[in-house]
Amino acid sequence: MTLALVLLLGAALISIAAPRMLVTLAGTSLPPGVLLAAWLGSLGGALFLGASAVVTLAWPDHAPAETAVEAVVRCLSAVSHAVQPWITETMAAVGALGVLAVVVRAVILGRRYAREQARLRTYHRDVVAIVARSRDDDVMWLAHPMPMAYSVAGRPGFVVATDGLSDFLTTGERDAVLAHERAHLRGSHHLIVTTCDILAAVFPAVPLFASAPAAVKTLVELTADQHAAQATSTATVCSALTVVSASTLSQPAGTLGLSNETSLRLRTLNISWRTRWPRLSYATAAALSVTMPMATALAGLAMISTTVCLLATTV
Repeated sequence: MTLALVLLLGAALISIAAPRMLVTLAGTSLPPGVLLAAWLGSLGGALFLGASAVVTLAWPDHAPAETAVEAVVRCLSAVSHAVQPWITETMAAVGALGVLAVVVRAVILGRRYAREQARLRTYHRDVVAIVARSRDDDVMWLAHPMPMAYSVAGRPGFVVATDGLSDFLTTGERDAVLAHERAHLRGSHHLIVTTCDILAAVFPAVPLFASAPAAVKTLVELTADQHAAQATSTATVCSALTVVSASTLSQPAGTLGLSNETSLRLRTLNISWRTRWPRLSYATAAALSVTMPMATALAGLAMISTTVCLLATTV
């Protein structure tokens, strides 16, 4: 039961405190990819810790790592062992029912979102196949004078762009816009955004999940900007972004493209630093977003346990 308490407290800390911390970090020079990894790590960590707490409560004997945790919080463990077994069993049953309800709700909403996304993708693919033309650059081009581009997920995903990109932008700027859209497809950004939308619908009252969709949608755009800057240059992406953001064309539903947060994106492109080992940085950010709340929860319970020990010896 002690380990389950640590896991539940860690999940609660991530769910409540992580959004504020991550929003604060967004104002620093950290690369958007690192912040995106931290958000995804927090979301996955909260789900994992919450489910692990229920599994720990239902474990027939001492769960793995239970002994190690009890050694740190000895007095609190003694109190938890004094609790009647039926209380732990009841908590495990309630937790299992809660997990089952969450899974059922997630499946129902997930299927609904999946059908809607599939319908939109099919619509885009059918319409674009009729009115667009394809060149050697694997992009579907629309005969429209205003500059715009967006990406549509699928198997395979594809990029749609207007002739206005070539008319209003230089070759380098056009390549930067296309690199941005291809980064969305390579990074599975559509799937990430959809998953965050589903989690927000499943847990609307939890701050972490409620805040994730807006923050993640912004971060995937900033991350795609960074990839485009690596493929071309920061100055080229900034110039292209300024031109395309002035377009009056609206972005189709269910797609990802250049958003209207121009000032934020220009500022991020100019201040964020690049990591030498991006994958290692992303993995570290995701791991820290889970381990730090766990360590905080364990430290907090250790302090409470010490207080219990002191009170027990003085009585």
